[in-house]
Amino acid sequence: MKLGLTSILFLINLLAFSQFDPAGGEAGSLGVHRNQSALAFTPDSVWVERGWQQVNDTSLGRVTTGDADDVPGNPDGYTVSLGDGGQVTCYYKRPIENRSGFDFVVFENGFEWPGGYFLELAFVEVSSDGKRFVRFPAESKADTTNQTSNLAYMRCEWFHNLAGKHQSPYGTPFDLNELKDSSDIDLKNIHYIRMVDVVGSLIDSLARYDSKGVKINDPWPTPFDAGGFDLDAVGTLRWALTAEELQHTHAGVGPNPIARGQFLNVYNRFERVRVLSTSGRVLKEFNPGSALKIDLTPGMYLVDIERGNQHITQKLCVQ
Repeated sequence: MKLGLTSILFLINLLAFSQFDPAGGEAGSLGVHRNQSALAFTPDSVWVERGWQQVNDTSLGRVTTGDADDVPGNPDGYTVSLGDGGQVTCYYKRPIENRSGFDFVVFENGFEWPGGYFLELAFVEVSSDGKRFVRFPAESKADTTNQTSNLAYMRCEWFHNLAGKHQSPYGTPFDLNELKDSSDIDLKNIHYIRMVDVVGSLIDSLARYDSKGVKINDPWPTPFDAGGFDLDAVGTLRWALTAEELQHTHAGVGPNPIARGQFLNVYNRFERVRVLSTSGRVLKEFNPGSALKIDLTPGMYLVDIERGNQHITQKLCVQ
């Protein structure tokens, strides 16, 4: 099969700029689904500092969509818009625990777009005292030849350590241990998380740069009331999640489909797992410590994962 010049250039571009984990829900993604039971959406206070609708034309005014009250609680599509260079800070009376692996997750309202995704990005910073903030080392592999407009697509693989790199309903996780060498924070006493809108302009005087000194190219200008990064929620993790668990936060169980006789893995902490017929009849029930062997006849089933008063239900295909 012969590839045309356009196809070859597309593949070269894809290989050159697709460096990090892909969109939420795809194999290898670190995007965390909003229904992950390990998440707690409970900041004690939230402050918003609005940015401009367009930083080089302040006559348009600042953004106005949403407010601080839209941040606490589960990701629900009600967001606060930051505008160009705006920021939002979440305060936690109880320090955010620095566990092994990821410690908190930031949710934006990006969505699928023809050819890729529409994403708006923000830097993420943390602080112990609310005065000295340390920024996660963000990276961007997006092409900077042409400005990303509101009608242009982006790829999640182009970005790392930038909030908003995963599309809704997935959030971007952050690991405090990446900042262990910073003398400006105490990783055992992190009380603040701050998101700062990336002004995605390629104009030298307006551009924002990643930790490697590369311009970050995201949709710009966005001269309207909901412009810039739109924060939906920030979730702290009640317990550590492995990379494998992160890849299955939405599915909850795997493999899926599963062959008869295989053991089912549950990628969430649970109190009880029940396998149901599609009509809702309980066929099998498992508790922590029991073997989850699937010996059902091939067909479609439902799996109900219970933790406290939370239930995650999904389809399970037995082959």
